Amino acid sequence: MEIKVTDSRIYVELEGGEEAYISFRLEEERKVIVVRTTFVPKAYRGKGIAAKLTEKLLELAQQKGYRISPLCSYTRKYLERKRPDLIVE
Repeated sequence: MEIKVTDSRIYVELEGGEEAYISFRLEEERKVIVVRTTFVPKAYRGKGIAAKLTEKLLELAQQKGYRISPLCSYTRKYLERKRPDLIVE
């Protein structure tokens, strides 16, 4: 699974032209990644795809020295369990 990163999305292309993704925006002045949503098509849920995308998000945050503002409930729960130190409101 090849995870791709743009300036506003982390995504993976799935079969049939579908995508699973995290959408975000960078707030460079605050050094924050604001996560808007995490989406995985129904047929692919429960397979760990969202977790892999979120791990890539954590890599991006660490590379940039940013914290994460999780507007997305999935990302918030993931960070609360694994990296609460990265959460910023």
